[in-house]
Amino acid sequence: MPNWPEDTFVLIPSYRSAELLKEFLPRLLTLVPPEQICVVDDASGDETEQVCTDYKTVCLKHLVNRGKGAALDTGFKFLIDQKKANWIITMDADGQHAPEDLAKFLDSVQKNPHLGMSIGCRSMKIGVMPLARICSNRITSFILSVFTGVPILDSQCGYRIYSSELLKRLKIEYQRFEMESEVIIKAARLGFQIGFTPVQTLYLNGPSHISHLKDTLRWVKAVISVWSKCRRQTPG
Repeated sequence: MPNWPEDTFVLIPSYRSAELLKEFLPRLLTLVPPEQICVVDDASGDETEQVCTDYKTVCLKHLVNRGKGAALDTGFKFLIDQKKANWIITMDADGQHAPEDLAKFLDSVQKNPHLGMSIGCRSMKIGVMPLARICSNRITSFILSVFTGVPILDSQCGYRIYSSELLKRLKIEYQRFEMESEVIIKAARLGFQIGFTPVQTLYLNGPSHISHLKDTLRWVKAVISVWSKCRRQTPG
């Protein structure tokens, strides 16, 4: 992708994904300059730092495992404070987010520069997305739609673009996967526009770091807590 915007960065939280990054980063680097890619190694204990060094991308490290949300928060603060980022695109390290879709996110914010964030929206068809994922995504998206008053089309997609204006206003409290839903609720409550960008639906054979029952229960508890706090803090 020629003329990648200087104020836009790609942020990749990574946990034990060194081998996957070896395949993913070369694809990403055909579109994004290495100095505008930031990997946050969430205490993986593998070769993640060396892989980033090999490909000349920034690597931030957690000394202890803190979770995806904490890794994203670390990256957000670094890119805004040190790199003066205006837009940050988040992608997973496992290669399930197609770099070819990056242009769609850039186009979405060019057309609507007042967006707080735009979330990747995948096809939820049987045979394209696993049935269990379709069910959980439909349910969580419905719950967030009710809580925010905004139609949430794909609550679980981590392929997103965030504005620095939104991120500067947020106080992120949750450190694991529920953080991405926390941001949706708080963005809506702060009055930021939430958009959706069509992206490819890819499911690879990499390991999952999600314990579905445990994480689902934690997600429900977190979302209710965030929503309740936001309601108490909203005037009137």
